Amino acid sequence: MAVGFLAGQTGYPCRTYAFYRGALAPNYPDLASIGDLFGVSRLMIAKPSNISTSASALSAPLVADQPLFVPLTCSCNPTNSTNNISSANTNYTIRSGDNFYLVSTQPFENLTSYQSVKVVNPSLVPTSLTIGDDVVFPIFCKCPNTTQVAGGVNYLVSYVLQPSDNLSSVASRFGVSEQSIVDINGNNTKPTETLFVPVSKLPNLTQPNVSAADVAPPAAREERTGVIVGLAIGVGLLGASLILGIGLLVHRERSSQ
Repeated sequence: MAVGFLAGQTGYPCRTYAFYRGALAPNYPDLASIGDLFGVSRLMIAKPSNISTSASALSAPLVADQPLFVPLTCSCNPTNSTNNISSANTNYTIRSGDNFYLVSTQPFENLTSYQSVKVVNPSLVPTSLTIGDDVVFPIFCKCPNTTQVAGGVNYLVSYVLQPSDNLSSVASRFGVSEQSIVDINGNNTKPTETLFVPVSKLPNLTQPNVSAADVAPPAAREERTGVIVGLAIGVGLLGASLILGIGLLVHRERSSQ
């Protein structure tokens, strides 16, 4: 049975979101592939990301660095008898060439770390992975506490700090104060680290304009191209026939004079 979540819910588990940059990782060019990666539907990403829920928009290829909000079910997960990790545990099947580090930094875009993956998968040997191994990747997340909820915080969004970012730019992107980010994450933040950004509601992401031609399925685009080429050839042949007919008519008229 699906678990229902309310905005501003305290305690674990809770609904939260990860900020994800679309079409950057190889093999993850659209909402369907990213949804499969995180175990959610395309619709669950499209709605909070301000993407149309039409069939064509849901199937459209993403542009590089397209901003997305991916929903997470955040839980407090024990790693051993004394320690817990706040994460959304996501199942991943190892492919050819994969290792903990590459999957953490590329498909999951540093929303986890290979060290954490090792901790939550104690039975796996990182240097002896085989294709088809099932691995749990703990996506870093956090649920708001009672004090934060009382202050109007409904979500702590997981955001990976980029080399071009600073706290001011992150605060501006989410419409919050720098101090609110510092209060949760401290001052010593570094690129590729996951910040938890406190928001009362998700900001309205600006999405690129996608034309009808961009979202047409490949088969439809090929079919349309074939029709256009066919018409062009037909028109060309018709024009050539008319020119030839006129030439013959002129020749006959001259011959008869």
